[in-house]
Amino acid sequence: MQDQVLISVVTVSYNAVSTIERTILSVINQTYPHIEYIIIDGGSTDGTVDVIKKYADKIAYWVSEPDKGIYDAMNKGVAVATGEWINFMNSGDCLYEKDTVEKILNKNSTINNVSIIYGKTMKQFEKYCTIEIPPAISKIKKRLPFCHQSSFIKLQLLQMHPYNTNYKLVADDEFFYSMYMNNVNFLFIDEIISKYDAYSGVSSCNIKQALCENYQIRGKSNNTYFLFVVYFPLLLRKIIKSFLIFISK
Repeated sequence: MQDQVLISVVTVSYNAVSTIERTILSVINQTYPHIEYIIIDGGSTDGTVDVIKKYADKIAYWVSEPDKGIYDAMNKGVAVATGEWINFMNSGDCLYEKDTVEKILNKNSTINNVSIIYGKTMKQFEKYCTIEIPPAISKIKKRLPFCHQSSFIKLQLLQMHPYNTNYKLVADDEFFYSMYMNNVNFLFIDEIISKYDAYSGVSSCNIKQALCENYQIRGKSNNTYFLFVVYFPLLLRKIIKSFLIFISK
């Protein structure tokens, strides 16, 4: 058991009073004892800060101040983190179970030979949820095959390659894609790592922009091709999939 490894978990929030507490509880109630919890709030005015203060004794570092967007806030978290691994569990998202971090560290003795760990995700929609099993990592050439919240990154790697804030919705995708193309080692762990808020997440609510940025990351710029060959067919598939899952409940 690698019980001496320090894990940094960063939560980014902004006016998230209705969701921040469940995220905090999923982190501070982990059975793994060596977690450095960091919250970067964007200057909330809705009571979010009051919730954060309620758990201040369980939080290694927190701040509430304006930022330049979600990835700027995440880079702030990276800058103050000191763990060997870092995970981002943003407001509304949760670690799947109380022993999730412990399971990850016990799962595979080879995790020290890789730089990025990723696993399965429970995606929560408005009226249903699904378990997403990532396809082969090679699929990253087309899209990010796993959920950012279901990954752990070697902190040193992210410090060397912070998120590119020119991408407003998918800078995490750009980071992982860039690391893959530069032969960084990824490892899939067969565990559900996070519960992801797929209903109200930022990229989920701005799917066209997110897909457009995805397209740009992978070196393509033909907007007409993007709209009719990439965006509309994918959007239609998502609608049909959501409808079939909904009516089967």
